[in-house]
Amino acid sequence: MDTVASYGLIAGIMFLPVITERALEAYGYSGAFMILGAIMFHKVAGGAAIRKPVFIVKDNTTEQSGSDQDPLEVIRFEPSDDDGEVDGIVGGDQMTTLKDESINDMVQGQALAESRFHSKENLENTETLNAAIVINDIIRYEEDEGILNDDDNREEHVTLLNSACDRPGKVDDLPNASRSGQNDHSEKYNFCSSFISRCKLFITKEALFLMCLPATFFRAYSFEAWVLYLVPHAEQLGITPSRAVFLSSIGGISGIIGRTITVILLIKKVHMFKIYITVGFITSLSFFLDFVGESFMIRSVWAFLQGLCFFVLDTVDATFLKLTLVDESNFSFGLGLVMLINGSGNISAGLLTGALFDVIQSYTIVFMMTGIPVLIFTINIVVISVLLNRRVKSKHV
Repeated sequence: MDTVASYGLIAGIMFLPVITERALEAYGYSGAFMILGAIMFHKVAGGAAIRKPVFIVKDNTTEQSGSDQDPLEVIRFEPSDDDGEVDGIVGGDQMTTLKDESINDMVQGQALAESRFHSKENLENTETLNAAIVINDIIRYEEDEGILNDDDNREEHVTLLNSACDRPGKVDDLPNASRSGQNDHSEKYNFCSSFISRCKLFITKEALFLMCLPATFFRAYSFEAWVLYLVPHAEQLGITPSRAVFLSSIGGISGIIGRTITVILLIKKVHMFKIYITVGFITSLSFFLDFVGESFMIRSVWAFLQGLCFFVLDTVDATFLKLTLVDESNFSFGLGLVMLINGSGNISAGLLTGALFDVIQSYTIVFMMTGIPVLIFTINIVVISVLLNRRVKSKHV
Protein backbone atom coordinates (compact mmCIF):
# COMPACT_ATOMS: atom_id res chain seq x y z
CA MET A 1 0.00 0.00 0.00
CA ASP A 2 2.91 2.34 0.64
CA THR A 3 4.03 1.82 -2.96
CA VAL A 4 0.58 2.65 -4.34
CA ALA A 5 0.15 5.68 -2.07
CA SER A 6 3.40 7.19 -3.36
CA TYR A 7 1.88 7.78 -6.79
CA GLY A 8 0.96 11.25 -5.53
CA LEU A 9 4.65 12.17 -5.26
CA ILE A 10 5.18 11.16 -8.88
CA ALA A 11 2.19 13.22 -10.01
CA GLY A 12 3.60 16.23 -8.18
CA ILE A 13 6.97 15.90 -9.89
CA MET A 14 5.21 15.58 -13.23
CA PHE A 15 2.86 18.58 -12.98
CA LEU A 16 4.23 21.06 -10.42
CA PRO A 17 7.26 22.20 -12.47
CA VAL A 18 4.98 23.11 -15.38
CA ILE A 19 2.52 24.86 -13.07
CA THR A 20 5.33 26.78 -11.38
CA GLU A 21 6.88 27.83 -14.69
CA ARG A 22 3.59 29.17 -16.01
CA ALA A 23 2.74 30.84 -12.68
CA LEU A 24 6.09 32.63 -12.65
CA GLU A 25 5.44 34.04 -16.12
CA ALA A 26 1.92 35.17 -15.24
CA TYR A 27 2.09 36.25 -11.57
CA GLY A 28 5.73 36.53 -10.57
CA TYR A 29 7.41 34.93 -7.57
CA SER A 30 4.81 36.03 -4.99
CA GLY A 31 1.88 34.74 -7.01
CA ALA A 32 3.64 31.49 -7.87
CA PHE A 33 4.42 30.77 -4.23
CA MET A 34 0.84 31.58 -3.22
CA ILE A 35 -0.39 29.02 -5.76
CA LEU A 36 2.08 26.43 -4.48
CA GLY A 37 0.99 27.16 -0.91
CA ALA A 38 -2.65 26.66 -1.87
CA ILE A 39 -1.80 23.32 -3.46
CA MET A 40 0.12 22.20 -0.37
CA PHE A 41 -2.79 23.29 1.85
CA HIS A 42 -4.77 20.37 0.48
CA LYS A 43 -2.70 18.20 2.82
CA VAL A 44 -4.63 19.73 5.73
CA ALA A 45 -7.94 18.46 4.38
CA GLY A 46 -6.42 15.06 3.70
CA GLY A 47 -4.92 14.85 7.17
CA ALA A 48 -8.21 15.87 8.81
CA ALA A 49 -10.01 13.04 7.01
CA ILE A 50 -7.71 10.34 8.34
CA ARG A 51 -9.34 7.99 10.85
CA LYS A 52 -8.04 4.94 12.66
CA PRO A 53 -9.31 1.86 10.79
CA VAL A 54 -11.39 -0.78 12.61
CA PHE A 55 -11.23 -4.22 11.07
CA ILE A 56 -14.15 -6.60 11.26
CA VAL A 57 -14.52 -10.13 9.94
CA LYS A 58 -17.41 -11.03 7.68
CA ASP A 59 -17.59 -14.44 6.05
CA ASN A 60 -13.93 -14.95 6.97
CA THR A 61 -12.97 -11.79 5.03
CA THR A 62 -11.31 -8.89 6.82
CA GLU A 63 -13.07 -5.60 6.14
CA GLN A 64 -12.87 -2.09 7.56
CA SER A 65 -15.51 -0.44 9.65
CA GLY A 66 -16.11 3.29 9.90
CA SER A 67 -16.06 3.32 13.71
CA ASP A 68 -13.42 5.09 15.78
CA GLN A 69 -13.09 2.09 18.05
CA ASP A 70 -9.63 0.78 18.84
CA PRO A 71 -9.05 -2.27 16.60
CA LEU A 72 -7.23 -4.01 19.45
CA GLU A 73 -10.33 -3.86 21.64
CA VAL A 74 -11.91 -6.96 20.14
CA ILE A 75 -13.86 -9.58 22.06
CA ARG A 76 -14.23 -13.10 20.74
CA PHE A 77 -17.31 -15.14 21.70
CA GLU A 78 -17.43 -18.91 21.56
CA PRO A 79 -20.21 -20.71 19.65
CA SER A 80 -23.48 -20.97 21.56
CA ASP A 81 -25.27 -24.29 21.88
CA ASP A 82 -28.69 -22.59 21.63
CA ASP A 83 -27.89 -20.63 18.53
CA GLY A 84 -27.52 -22.07 15.08
CA GLU A 85 -24.98 -19.39 14.19
CA VAL A 86 -21.54 -18.61 15.45
CA ASP A 87 -20.88 -15.25 17.09
CA GLY A 88 -17.85 -13.69 15.43
CA ILE A 89 -16.01 -10.54 16.30
CA VAL A 90 -17.76 -8.02 18.54
CA GLY A 91 -16.30 -4.57 19.26
CA GLY A 92 -18.44 -2.08 21.20
CA ASP A 93 -21.89 -1.88 19.59
CA GLN A 94 -20.73 -3.63 16.42
CA MET A 95 -21.34 -7.32 15.88
CA THR A 96 -20.54 -9.49 12.90
CA THR A 97 -22.22 -12.89 12.55
CA LEU A 98 -20.32 -15.72 10.91
CA LYS A 99 -22.57 -18.36 9.40
CA ASP A 100 -21.54 -21.88 10.11
CA GLU A 101 -21.12 -22.97 6.50
CA SER A 102 -18.34 -25.41 7.30
CA ILE A 103 -16.06 -26.43 10.14
CA ASN A 104 -13.07 -25.10 8.22
CA ASP A 105 -14.59 -21.61 7.95
CA MET A 106 -15.25 -21.53 11.69
CA VAL A 107 -11.68 -22.58 12.48
CA GLN A 108 -10.27 -19.86 10.22
CA GLY A 109 -12.45 -17.21 11.84
CA GLN A 110 -11.39 -18.28 15.32
CA ALA A 111 -7.73 -18.32 14.29
CA LEU A 112 -7.98 -14.72 13.05
CA ALA A 113 -9.70 -13.62 16.24
CA GLU A 114 -7.08 -15.36 18.39
CA SER A 115 -4.26 -13.68 16.46
CA ARG A 116 -5.78 -10.29 17.27
CA PHE A 117 -6.21 -11.27 20.89
CA HIS A 118 -2.51 -12.14 21.05
CA SER A 119 -1.67 -8.80 19.36
CA LYS A 120 -3.40 -7.02 22.22
CA GLU A 121 -1.64 -9.23 24.73
CA ASN A 122 1.76 -8.39 23.16
CA LEU A 123 0.93 -4.69 23.38
CA GLU A 124 0.07 -5.03 27.05
CA ASN A 125 3.32 -6.88 27.74
CA THR A 126 5.23 -4.08 26.00
CA GLU A 127 3.53 -1.49 28.25
CA THR A 128 4.44 -3.60 31.26
CA LEU A 129 8.07 -3.73 30.17
CA ASN A 130 8.12 0.05 29.72
CA ALA A 131 6.72 0.55 33.21
CA ALA A 132 9.29 -1.78 34.70
CA ILE A 133 12.08 0.11 32.91
CA VAL A 134 10.80 3.43 34.28
CA ILE A 135 10.63 2.09 37.85
CA ASN A 136 14.15 0.66 37.66
CA ASP A 137 15.43 3.97 36.32
CA ILE A 138 13.79 5.84 39.20
CA ILE A 139 15.37 3.51 41.74
CA ARG A 140 18.81 4.00 40.18
CA TYR A 141 18.34 7.78 40.09
CA GLU A 142 17.27 7.94 43.73
CA GLU A 143 20.24 5.83 44.75
CA ASP A 144 22.59 8.18 42.89
CA GLU A 145 21.01 11.26 44.50
CA GLY A 146 20.92 9.71 47.97
CA ILE A 147 17.12 9.86 48.15
CA LEU A 148 16.54 6.15 48.51
CA ASN A 149 17.95 5.63 51.97
CA ASP A 150 15.31 4.08 54.16
CA ASP A 151 13.84 0.63 53.72
CA ASP A 152 10.27 1.96 53.40
CA ASN A 153 10.95 3.79 50.14
CA ARG A 154 12.88 0.84 48.76
CA GLU A 155 10.06 -1.57 49.61
CA GLU A 156 7.57 0.80 47.97
CA HIS A 157 9.42 0.68 44.66
CA VAL A 158 9.92 -3.08 44.87
CA THR A 159 6.16 -3.45 45.41
CA LEU A 160 5.47 -1.32 42.33
CA LEU A 161 7.89 -3.38 40.26
CA ASN A 162 6.32 -6.65 41.39
CA SER A 163 2.89 -5.22 40.65
CA ALA A 164 3.98 -4.38 37.10
CA CYS A 165 5.19 -7.92 36.56
CA ASP A 166 2.14 -9.56 38.15
CA ARG A 167 -0.42 -7.44 36.29
CA PRO A 168 0.69 -7.17 32.64
CA GLY A 169 -1.13 -4.51 30.69
CA LYS A 170 -2.57 -2.81 33.84
CA VAL A 171 0.21 -0.37 34.49
CA ASP A 172 -1.49 2.94 33.78
CA ASP A 173 -1.15 4.04 37.38
CA LEU A 174 2.41 2.82 37.91
CA PRO A 175 4.34 5.69 36.30
CA ASN A 176 2.26 8.30 38.15
CA ALA A 177 2.48 6.43 41.43
CA SER A 178 6.22 5.96 41.11
CA ARG A 179 6.78 9.60 40.27
CA SER A 180 4.87 10.99 43.25
CA GLY A 181 7.04 13.37 45.19
CA GLN A 182 9.66 13.66 42.41
CA ASN A 183 10.70 16.98 40.94
CA ASP A 184 10.90 17.96 37.27
CA HIS A 185 14.56 17.05 37.08
CA SER A 186 13.76 13.51 38.13
CA GLU A 187 11.05 13.22 35.47
CA LYS A 188 13.40 14.43 32.75
CA TYR A 189 16.01 11.96 33.93
CA ASN A 190 13.51 9.12 33.85
CA PHE A 191 12.35 10.01 30.34
CA CYS A 192 15.88 10.27 28.97
CA SER A 193 16.97 7.10 30.72
CA SER A 194 13.96 5.17 29.41
CA PHE A 195 14.55 6.48 25.89
CA ILE A 196 18.22 5.51 26.02
CA SER A 197 17.28 2.05 27.25
CA ARG A 198 14.91 1.59 24.34
CA CYS A 199 17.59 2.78 21.92
CA LYS A 200 20.11 0.32 23.33
CA LEU A 201 17.58 -2.49 23.05
CA PHE A 202 16.86 -1.55 19.43
CA ILE A 203 20.57 -1.38 18.55
CA THR A 204 21.30 -4.80 19.99
CA LYS A 205 18.34 -6.50 18.27
CA GLU A 206 18.19 -4.67 14.93
CA ALA A 207 21.82 -4.41 13.84
CA LEU A 208 21.03 -5.45 10.26
CA PHE A 209 18.34 -2.80 9.94
CA LEU A 210 20.75 -0.12 11.17
CA MET A 211 23.12 -1.12 8.35
CA CYS A 212 20.35 -0.17 5.91
CA LEU A 213 20.27 3.46 7.03
CA PRO A 214 23.31 4.57 4.94
CA ALA A 215 21.53 3.23 1.84
CA THR A 216 18.44 5.24 2.80
CA PHE A 217 20.55 8.40 3.22
CA PHE A 218 22.39 8.10 -0.11
CA ARG A 219 19.20 7.27 -2.04
CA ALA A 220 17.44 10.32 -0.59
CA TYR A 221 20.53 12.47 -1.26
CA SER A 222 20.86 11.48 -4.92
CA PHE A 223 17.12 11.70 -5.61
CA GLU A 224 16.86 15.21 -4.14
CA ALA A 225 19.92 16.38 -6.08
CA TRP A 226 18.37 15.03 -9.29
CA VAL A 227 15.05 16.80 -8.65
CA LEU A 228 16.73 20.10 -7.74
CA TYR A 229 19.08 20.41 -10.69
CA LEU A 230 17.41 18.52 -13.55
CA VAL A 231 15.90 21.67 -15.10
CA PRO A 232 18.78 24.12 -14.28
CA HIS A 233 21.22 21.60 -15.77
CA ALA A 234 19.28 21.55 -19.04
CA GLU A 235 19.11 25.35 -19.11
CA GLN A 236 22.88 25.58 -18.64
CA LEU A 237 23.31 23.33 -21.67
CA GLY A 238 21.40 25.86 -23.80
CA ILE A 239 17.90 24.40 -23.70
CA THR A 240 15.19 27.06 -23.36
CA PRO A 241 13.40 27.18 -19.96
CA SER A 242 10.02 26.51 -21.58
CA ARG A 243 11.37 23.19 -22.95
CA ALA A 244 13.68 22.34 -20.04
CA VAL A 245 10.77 22.30 -17.60
CA PHE A 246 9.22 19.43 -19.53
CA LEU A 247 12.13 17.21 -18.48
CA SER A 248 10.54 17.04 -15.02
CA SER A 249 7.26 15.96 -16.62
CA ILE A 250 9.12 13.28 -18.56
CA GLY A 251 10.77 12.11 -15.34
CA GLY A 252 7.35 12.00 -13.66
CA ILE A 253 5.80 9.95 -16.47
CA SER A 254 8.66 7.46 -16.31
CA GLY A 255 8.24 7.42 -12.52
CA ILE A 256 4.65 6.26 -12.90
CA ILE A 257 5.85 3.47 -15.18
CA GLY A 258 8.62 2.52 -12.73
CA ARG A 259 6.24 2.51 -9.77
CA THR A 260 3.72 0.38 -11.68
CA ILE A 261 6.46 -2.11 -12.56
CA THR A 262 7.42 -2.24 -8.88
CA VAL A 263 3.82 -2.97 -7.84
CA ILE A 264 3.67 -5.82 -10.35
CA LEU A 265 6.97 -7.24 -9.10
CA LEU A 266 5.74 -7.08 -5.51
CA ILE A 267 2.56 -8.92 -6.46
CA LYS A 268 4.66 -11.57 -8.17
CA LYS A 269 6.75 -11.82 -4.96
CA VAL A 270 10.02 -11.12 -6.78
CA HIS A 271 13.11 -10.76 -4.59
CA MET A 272 13.34 -6.95 -4.61
CA PHE A 273 16.98 -6.73 -3.50
CA LYS A 274 18.07 -8.14 -6.85
CA ILE A 275 15.97 -5.50 -8.60
CA TYR A 276 17.44 -2.72 -6.45
CA ILE A 277 21.01 -3.84 -7.19
CA THR A 278 20.42 -3.95 -10.95
CA VAL A 279 18.55 -0.65 -11.07
CA GLY A 280 21.11 0.99 -8.79
CA PHE A 281 24.00 0.15 -11.13
CA ILE A 282 22.02 1.44 -14.14
CA THR A 283 21.22 4.71 -12.32
CA SER A 284 24.81 5.34 -11.27
CA LEU A 285 25.99 4.61 -14.82
CA SER A 286 23.50 7.13 -16.25
CA PHE A 287 24.94 9.83 -13.99
CA PHE A 288 28.53 8.97 -14.82
CA LEU A 289 27.70 9.28 -18.55
CA ASP A 290 25.96 12.64 -18.12
CA PHE A 291 28.53 14.35 -20.37
CA VAL A 292 27.16 12.44 -23.36
CA GLY A 293 24.86 14.68 -25.43
CA GLU A 294 23.49 18.18 -24.90
CA SER A 295 20.40 18.14 -27.12
CA PHE A 296 16.88 18.12 -25.73
CA MET A 297 16.23 14.64 -27.10
CA ILE A 298 19.23 13.10 -25.31
CA ARG A 299 18.44 14.95 -22.08
CA SER A 300 14.90 13.58 -22.34
CA VAL A 301 16.24 10.03 -22.61
CA TRP A 302 18.42 10.53 -19.51
CA ALA A 303 15.52 12.10 -17.59
CA PHE A 304 13.22 9.22 -18.53
CA LEU A 305 15.75 6.57 -17.53
CA GLN A 306 16.68 8.24 -14.24
CA GLY A 307 13.05 8.89 -13.30
CA LEU A 308 12.18 5.25 -14.01
CA CYS A 309 15.05 4.00 -11.85
CA PHE A 310 14.59 6.42 -8.95
CA PHE A 311 10.94 5.55 -8.47
CA VAL A 312 11.79 1.86 -8.39
CA LEU A 313 14.45 2.54 -5.75
CA ASP A 314 11.99 4.73 -3.83
CA THR A 315 10.33 1.60 -2.39
CA VAL A 316 13.51 0.33 -0.75
CA ASP A 317 12.71 1.76 2.71
CA ALA A 318 9.50 -0.26 3.02
CA THR A 319 11.44 -3.36 1.96
CA PHE A 320 14.04 -2.72 4.67
CA LEU A 321 11.34 -2.46 7.33
CA LYS A 322 9.64 -5.63 6.13
CA LEU A 323 12.65 -7.91 5.67
CA THR A 324 15.36 -6.80 8.09
CA LEU A 325 13.47 -6.08 11.32
CA VAL A 326 13.66 -8.98 13.75
CA ASP A 327 10.91 -7.81 16.11
CA GLU A 328 7.73 -6.34 14.63
CA SER A 329 7.22 -4.22 17.76
CA ASN A 330 10.23 -2.17 16.61
CA PHE A 331 8.46 -1.12 13.42
CA SER A 332 7.43 2.32 14.68
CA PHE A 333 10.92 3.09 15.97
CA GLY A 334 12.43 1.89 12.69
CA LEU A 335 10.01 3.95 10.62
CA GLY A 336 10.93 7.03 12.64
CA LEU A 337 14.61 6.42 11.94
CA VAL A 338 13.91 6.01 8.22
CA MET A 339 12.03 9.32 8.13
CA LEU A 340 14.86 11.04 10.01
CA ILE A 341 17.52 9.71 7.63
CA ASN A 342 15.41 10.63 4.61
CA GLY A 343 15.09 14.19 5.85
CA SER A 344 18.82 14.36 6.53
CA GLY A 345 19.57 13.18 2.99
CA ASN A 346 17.21 15.74 1.45
CA ILE A 347 18.74 18.60 3.44
CA SER A 348 22.30 17.48 2.72
CA ALA A 349 21.61 17.28 -1.02
CA GLY A 350 20.65 20.94 -1.26
CA LEU A 351 23.55 22.12 0.89
CA LEU A 352 26.38 19.98 -0.50
CA THR A 353 25.47 19.99 -4.18
CA GLY A 354 24.78 23.73 -4.00
CA ALA A 355 28.18 24.35 -2.41
CA LEU A 356 29.79 22.09 -5.03
CA PHE A 357 28.18 24.04 -7.87
CA ASP A 358 29.33 27.35 -6.37
CA VAL A 359 32.90 26.06 -6.61
CA ILE A 360 32.96 24.36 -10.03
CA GLN A 361 30.06 26.20 -11.78
CA SER A 362 29.16 23.11 -13.81
CA TYR A 363 25.95 21.10 -13.43
CA THR A 364 27.44 18.36 -15.59
CA ILE A 365 30.14 17.64 -13.02
CA VAL A 366 27.57 17.90 -10.23
CA PHE A 367 25.43 15.27 -11.97
CA MET A 368 28.42 13.02 -12.60
CA MET A 369 29.39 13.21 -8.92
CA THR A 370 25.78 12.40 -7.93
CA GLY A 371 26.45 8.96 -9.36
CA ILE A 372 28.86 8.30 -6.47
CA PRO A 373 26.21 8.18 -3.70
CA VAL A 374 24.02 6.04 -5.98
CA LEU A 375 26.92 3.61 -6.38
CA ILE A 376 27.49 3.56 -2.60
CA PHE A 377 23.78 2.86 -2.15
CA THR A 378 24.01 -0.10 -4.53
CA ILE A 379 27.06 -1.55 -2.80
CA ASN A 380 25.28 -1.21 0.55
CA ILE A 381 22.30 -3.14 -0.85
CA VAL A 382 24.64 -5.92 -1.97
CA VAL A 383 26.11 -6.21 1.53
CA ILE A 384 22.68 -6.20 3.17
CA SER A 385 21.42 -8.86 0.77
CA VAL A 386 24.35 -11.15 1.61
CA LEU A 387 23.89 -10.69 5.37
CA LEU A 388 20.14 -11.22 5.11
CA ASN A 389 20.64 -14.49 3.23
CA ARG A 390 23.06 -15.65 5.91
CA ARG A 391 20.56 -14.83 8.65
CA VAL A 392 17.82 -16.75 6.85
CA LYS A 393 20.09 -19.77 6.35
CA SER A 394 21.17 -19.74 10.00
CA LYS A 395 17.52 -19.89 11.11
CA HIS A 396 16.92 -22.98 9.00
CA VAL A 397 19.97 -24.78 10.36
